[in-house]
Amino acid sequence: MKKVNRLTEPILRIPQSVREDTMVYREKVRKYVAGDTSPIAFRGYRVPMGVYEQRTTGRFMVRVRVGAALVAPFQLERLAELSEKYGNGILHVTTRQDIQIHDVGIEATADVMEELLEADLSPRGGGGNTVRNVTACPRAGVCRQEVFDVAPYAVATAEYLLCDRSSFNLPRKFKLAFSGCSKDCACASIADLGFFAHVKDGIEGFSVYAGGGLGPNPAVGVKIEDFVVASEVFKVAEAVKRLFDKHGDRSNKHKARLRYVLGRKGTDEFVRLYRQERDELESSGLPYQAPDIRDIASRYAVTEAADSDVHGNLDVLPDKTPGRVTVKLWLKKGDIPAADLRKVSQIAAKFGQGLVRTTQLQDLLIAGIALQDLPKVESELKDLSIDVFGAAPKVIACTGAATCKLGLCLSRSLSDAIAEKFSKSTVAPKAVESVIRISGCPNSCGQHYISEIGLQGSAKRTRGRLMPFYDVLVGGRTVEGEAQLGKVVGTVPAKRIPDLLVEALSNGAVEAERLKKLVAKYSDLGEGPLPEDYYRDFGSDEAFSLAGRGPGECGAGVMDVMRVDIDEAKDAAKLTPPASENLYKAIVAAARALLIVFGEEPKTDREIFSAFAKHIIAPGWVAQQTQQVLDAAIDWRMGERDSLVDLLDQAVQLVRRTEELFVSLDANLKFTVAPAVQKDISQSDELKTPLVDLRGVACPMNFVKAKLALEQIEVGEVLEILLDDGEPVRNAPASFAEQGQEILETTRQDGHFSVKVRRKK
Repeated sequence: MKKVNRLTEPILRIPQSVREDTMVYREKVRKYVAGDTSPIAFRGYRVPMGVYEQRTTGRFMVRVRVGAALVAPFQLERLAELSEKYGNGILHVTTRQDIQIHDVGIEATADVMEELLEADLSPRGGGGNTVRNVTACPRAGVCRQEVFDVAPYAVATAEYLLCDRSSFNLPRKFKLAFSGCSKDCACASIADLGFFAHVKDGIEGFSVYAGGGLGPNPAVGVKIEDFVVASEVFKVAEAVKRLFDKHGDRSNKHKARLRYVLGRKGTDEFVRLYRQERDELESSGLPYQAPDIRDIASRYAVTEAADSDVHGNLDVLPDKTPGRVTVKLWLKKGDIPAADLRKVSQIAAKFGQGLVRTTQLQDLLIAGIALQDLPKVESELKDLSIDVFGAAPKVIACTGAATCKLGLCLSRSLSDAIAEKFSKSTVAPKAVESVIRISGCPNSCGQHYISEIGLQGSAKRTRGRLMPFYDVLVGGRTVEGEAQLGKVVGTVPAKRIPDLLVEALSNGAVEAERLKKLVAKYSDLGEGPLPEDYYRDFGSDEAFSLAGRGPGECGAGVMDVMRVDIDEAKDAAKLTPPASENLYKAIVAAARALLIVFGEEPKTDREIFSAFAKHIIAPGWVAQQTQQVLDAAIDWRMGERDSLVDLLDQAVQLVRRTEELFVSLDANLKFTVAPAVQKDISQSDELKTPLVDLRGVACPMNFVKAKLALEQIEVGEVLEILLDDGEPVRNAPASFAEQGQEILETTRQDGHFSVKVRRKK
């Protein structure tokens, strides 16, 4: 084997095609800044390059790939340097083992990319509909329980897929993971494509699972191969990628992940389609040369060391090599200052294997440390500006609404509140080994579905106002063949979550049945007024809202608002014994839920019922008899009717039909189910003018009203929309572009913008 300098040899070799794409990026930025490229067109280019817009105006995040969780000290030095030079000086480790640089100006993103390349790093494929970071067990190569080292295969598979530009134009994101044993530290059970190490007849290979994934409608992967020889991983990855490319739903990004292909086709047909792609590859061969599967560990080999019982305050795990251990550095919220990361890289080079490893728990590992060197390592780690010695329980949180444009809740602020609550509690920190995972929205970047205790941010109307809540899940785990997703056991106001968790873990471990009872206790809000603080999220002084959704996410914001009302209606309708007050709440919430689709924001119950009659009953989307239910509800509220209990069945039917209509909405916010009554189902007779003035109308309502106006003109005609600066002009045009409409021009006028949209479909 060629002798290399272990301090400068890259782990993941960046393909030439990625280098070429990186060098073109600067010109793309220049055109965007000069106004020669629209924000929408530029967004479509920068996101697959791993550059995401943050909520902070004009600032961006760069998500850097980390090959099989392994990063060399010289690469960490470069990351620290770039964060200090162009960002906020804080690096973030993600739950998929990437490292993010935050608060970068758009023009500086080109500098970051090019300077990353000099250290053999790249964010290419860090976002968008691409092959994402290929993850692996964070202790691959040093873990005593692993069947064999999977890191070389994860790295080689990433190198192979990155060579092909089609890997950056898939129906949706495509995630791969390699686990070194059935314990599944890499979360291969819930990946789009997951590999588990096995040895059969003395030959190394993998069992293979596909179609897993978290986020909305999560799923555990299904087995597509009992055993393939390890060198066959490229054909497996290529075959599944081709299957995804051919059968993924490109028309609706909310149903585009590979797990939806599996759901539509069924397991047997899905496996048949995979076998068909494999057979074609057996005949034609791979389209690209498979890279060498390099023995990465041999470059960083360490010798045996003397035994020792001295561990100090360090969190250590024994390595394969006698006398050597892995030291875990606990990172609060996955964050580490650049100066501290630089020191960590130096410690790894001085005392360890020469590598630093990123984990799915958003921590860092230094492997290969001699037991007798632990006191020196501990001493140097104490010099860091942050505490890396940790305290249980471990809390994982996505970035949430603080920076992410998709976030609903401030998940990181909740993690702070949880940590503070435990620090003041009587729960023994080291006795609690549970992991709490928090996602600020259903997208599951915090991986809450696979946690013993998972929290998913949501919003509900309480006492007529939006309030931040968290769905509480219990029982998730990833084990080969036995993986299961957590189940929702209730929904608790955000401000009650820390108290709930301290009480739930007071015995030092998760007890599912006890947790369910506690969730019921903490979700009960009683009848009286609530503290005003409940209507503000952790870390915020403002009333909770769904404002701030990002470009292209207006439609998603509309869906969130509707889901809040539908959930409220369902909760009220199922309460037993039935009471008139609950049924009235269910009827009002169900009637209100869909009105935003028609550009309506009624304030009173009478206005809600009137708009519902106009847009839902009259066109025949629900049975005509529904009008009688609405009239009876008003009569009861006015004291002209004694009870609504006799209308229980009709109220439940209304709620069910409302949810059926909601679920049927397509990407253009059109119902796709048949109306209950065959009538003229034109959803609006208004807004026939080719110009619509939406100044003063906030997101997402401006998008809804503009969409209705666009539907009144013929395909091929142009609509002019007047929008305010800021979120309106960033968001609404982007949403139209994602729905296939053509944005002709965006021009600034006196204090607002004019956007011209050609209707394409």
